[in-house]
Amino acid sequence: MEIVNRLARISPSATLAAADKAARMAAQGLDVIDLGQGLPDFPTPPQICDAGITAINEGRTRYTPAAGIPELRDAIAARYRALYGVEYERAETIVTCGGKHALYSAFQALVEDGDEVVIPTPYWVSFPEQVRIAGGRPVFVDAREEDAFVVSAQDIDDACTERTKAIILNTPSNPSGAVIPPSVLADIARIAIDRDLVIVFDETYEQFLYDGAVHGSPLGLGPEAKPVTLSIGSCSKTWAMTGWRIGWAIGPRELVSAMARLQSHLTSNPTSISQWAAVEALTGDQTAVSEMLAAFAERREVVLRQLRSMSGVSCGRPMGAFYAFPSVGGILGDSIATSDDLATHLIDTANVVTVPGTAFGRDGFLRISFAVENDRLGEALDRMANSFAALGT
Repeated sequence: MEIVNRLARISPSATLAAADKAARMAAQGLDVIDLGQGLPDFPTPPQICDAGITAINEGRTRYTPAAGIPELRDAIAARYRALYGVEYERAETIVTCGGKHALYSAFQALVEDGDEVVIPTPYWVSFPEQVRIAGGRPVFVDAREEDAFVVSAQDIDDACTERTKAIILNTPSNPSGAVIPPSVLADIARIAIDRDLVIVFDETYEQFLYDGAVHGSPLGLGPEAKPVTLSIGSCSKTWAMTGWRIGWAIGPRELVSAMARLQSHLTSNPTSISQWAAVEALTGDQTAVSEMLAAFAERREVVLRQLRSMSGVSCGRPMGAFYAFPSVGGILGDSIATSDDLATHLIDTANVVTVPGTAFGRDGFLRISFAVENDRLGEALDRMANSFAALGT
């Protein structure tokens, strides 16, 4: 059977592949520790679960409007009005089957064959692949390690051409934990306005911030940024709802409307039960979010302390999300030449799963998730140190 070229050009998700490998190893009885996972290791808060159960008991189990139930779309609009002081209406929001679905629909609506999309590296694994699926060409801009992986507005501008259609920004960053300052976001918003581009703004980790870091948005520039900003959000990380599959997009009405038309033919509506649970997530008690953040902040210190004690490894402070992105260039050599080789070595010798930097467009790094219980996290890092030491670094 011949598979279409547009799918032959894309790679499978490296993060999901790492999770699958960890599951297979565990099924074989191996004591594997998965530091590749991109999900909180906390249960969904009980009041959110209760809202889902109530929806079932009340019979809210039928089709909903393709773009989502009005109550959830209104809650999303209200959230952005409160955060950024920019007025949004229900028609400018769409509820999707997770943040990844929102991104897919956005690129399908925005990108024609040959259009260019500027993507800072390190990037989340699905950004370039989704652009390619839509027929576009990713244009990569390296964020510098010495700048804590915060992309330069000037570098973004320099990468734009007459074929550029959009800019992807992700803050806090998966995988680096970088937080783009509001001033830089405002500068990039002005570039988008001047060049008539769309900023696809992924703020999935916007609640996970450390050391007084401030989450901003292109919308911080004011209402003039609204026509060029499509914000993408998700319940998955903030409320530990990865399996509920609820995300959203909010932005220009004509773009959101096009995404809704597409969604009506792809998935119909997101799960009705999950949507009612998401209303509670956005509008209800936020204590569980604060508790998760406190746990992640403690684990971040453990990860940094142990990584920085390893010969051949250096690691900046992630200011957001729940990942570290250490440089392992001092370990690489003839026998272990790439971060892919090193990730494989860790699986084989230490039963520790990480994700190589090549998956994020930057060889010489590993992504380490600290969404892992403290004792297991410490043990995984000890195993890594021993494995590295055996290489003679």
